[in-house]
Amino acid sequence: VKATGKFTPVNQFIHFDCIDILPQVYPSEDETSPESSRYDNLIQIFGKSFVKEKLLNGKTFMVGCGALGCEYLKNLALLGFGCGENGKVTVTDNDRIEVSNLSRQFLFRESNVGQSKSKAATIAVKSLMNPDMNVEALEHFVAPHTEHLFVDEFWEGLSMVMNALDNIKARVYVDGRCVFYEKPLIESGTLGTKCNVMAIVPHKTASYSDGPSDEADGDSIPMCTLRNFPSMIEHCIEWALAQFDDIFVSPFKDAKKFCSNKEEYLNSVKESVLKFSEGRKRKEVASKSLKDLRNLLRTLKQAETISFESCLKEAFENFHSLHRNKIKDLVNSFPEDYVTDAGERFWTGAKRFPQAADFDLNNAEHVSFVSACGNILSSCYGLTPPPEKELLPLGHKQRNSKEIVRIVSSFEVPQWVPTGEKISLSEDEGSDSEEIDQNEIEENAEREFFEMLKILEAFDPKDLFVVPADFEKDQDLNFHIDFIAAASNMRAWNYRIKSASRHEVKMIAGKIIPAIATTTASVCGLATIELLKVLQDKPLEAFRDSSNNLGTNDYFLSEPAPPIKEKDEYDPISMEEVKCRPKGFTKWDKTLINRQKSLTVEEFLKAFEEETGLVCTLLLHPASEMEGPQRGLLLYDSNAWNPRLKEIYRNALAKPLIDWLVERYAPVSIIYPGRKYVELNVACEDKDGQPYKVPSVVYGWK
Repeated sequence: VKATGKFTPVNQFIHFDCIDILPQVYPSEDETSPESSRYDNLIQIFGKSFVKEKLLNGKTFMVGCGALGCEYLKNLALLGFGCGENGKVTVTDNDRIEVSNLSRQFLFRESNVGQSKSKAATIAVKSLMNPDMNVEALEHFVAPHTEHLFVDEFWEGLSMVMNALDNIKARVYVDGRCVFYEKPLIESGTLGTKCNVMAIVPHKTASYSDGPSDEADGDSIPMCTLRNFPSMIEHCIEWALAQFDDIFVSPFKDAKKFCSNKEEYLNSVKESVLKFSEGRKRKEVASKSLKDLRNLLRTLKQAETISFESCLKEAFENFHSLHRNKIKDLVNSFPEDYVTDAGERFWTGAKRFPQAADFDLNNAEHVSFVSACGNILSSCYGLTPPPEKELLPLGHKQRNSKEIVRIVSSFEVPQWVPTGEKISLSEDEGSDSEEIDQNEIEENAEREFFEMLKILEAFDPKDLFVVPADFEKDQDLNFHIDFIAAASNMRAWNYRIKSASRHEVKMIAGKIIPAIATTTASVCGLATIELLKVLQDKPLEAFRDSSNNLGTNDYFLSEPAPPIKEKDEYDPISMEEVKCRPKGFTKWDKTLINRQKSLTVEEFLKAFEEETGLVCTLLLHPASEMEGPQRGLLLYDSNAWNPRLKEIYRNALAKPLIDWLVERYAPVSIIYPGRKYVELNVACEDKDGQPYKVPSVVYGWK
């Protein structure tokens, strides 16, 4: 990151120590004696008991498996975390691997493109770093609608939680779960060269949600944002930028190298295959190289007979490939009523069921896509000068939408043919016959690869001039932002997402900041140091939050803030003072009502009074504040004035609280198998009518 010249280089030593990571009492000689294992260095520092009990048999839940997740998995594997008989690392990420991930998510290879991130990463870390690691890969969201998948017993069994997320909403939710179950959370994030780490420890530090929001950084879009199933216009714009590279940059870079020195290019491609001995790896590389060579030959042949009409024809085909064919293939693999192995509806939550586009000459967005794509291809093929050298005049016929419509109207719409490919949701799906077919394809690919080399060796590129596009968002006449705007808005239409204006697209596209491997490695190293402190139950003063910028050489470490203590305060709505019981409680504290059995509403109210010495006047579930028909419904209100409501609450007193919860908030799933606790909101007062606030009320019935 410092060698590019873009950022200030470090020409001096940086001294960084983490003495606070050492045990407060150094282990005995027996505890630190080596065992001829891969963990001897750790044993010499922390002792055998810590390594075996806290590291090898530790249990963590890692949410997200992108750039941060890959680094975390590596660090955990090398520490031996979760590698003991009772240890476990659970990883979840519902995203799939894209080509652009390969530059910064180092556990992934080209052969992993299209696979589940969590599954590919766990396979890699076990095979490359620690085969003893007990790791489970999931593809679930961690959100309110998946709480039935991550039940109370799951959270209670964890040593800690690690966030490797790319959005604030998910971070806040996981933080809330950690507060509820009183579990330590290692929180980190990156934005280009900037990175930060927080250690969130129950009863010792404030939680993630207590920190200030950074509005400036909140507008930026991390590159690891979900792309396969967009739910925001930002996702569509990011996707459009990736298509720009795939259509206008990568193929023309290869063609330019070929035209500049054909022999050198072909020799390097041939060597990339021949360096592997006969076997599966050689077949895989030949298969990948064959695809590249076919694309190269297509680009070269197109450049030989290039015309603006052929550029528009290619743009027309791209439209159908991106906005119709791929959507239909997805729907063909996952119909609207598709159900996963876990029994969940596939198209739910952030996954929007898509619709395929049919080209319409009267649709300005469709015409804009073909116009922008055709004009950029025109400059890439050398038909028109690159926009960096010369822009097409405003009155040029290639800018005339009517002329473009006239040409495109003569094109025959390509037929959609199902590819037959289906993304597997389970490692167990597939059959032996499919594996044999794949091997046959790879055998043929190796033979066809050498045949394609002969064809290209005979090709004469001397009169060809191809130029890869150089994306420039600030030049409004080069068609670049026009393409991004049209492609992203068409993608938004595919997934029923609100579109954005050209100006909005330009603003957002300029703020997409890719993850940098150096930043990711740095922040995960700092986070792992805090992890070791968490496992040793260090005091608050031993922990260090950090905020760094590798581009400007700014490194700040500070002691975490303690949890915020509640205070007596004046309520402007009720116009009276509300006191705390107990004094100075924090969000980590709980008012637990658990009699090891199911209570009626009346029994719960009595148990609450016994536990707190206060009278509950109002009882509700947080679902009462969610959108839906249950919004505003209460479980109990001692001050109800409406006769009908009085009757409802009086009749509810004899009902089991759990049954009344399910009945009252029927549209929302609150109670499910594996759940032992439910959080409730209360209003309470003493016998003199003095209002009080108490720690979060949790009702347990098992």
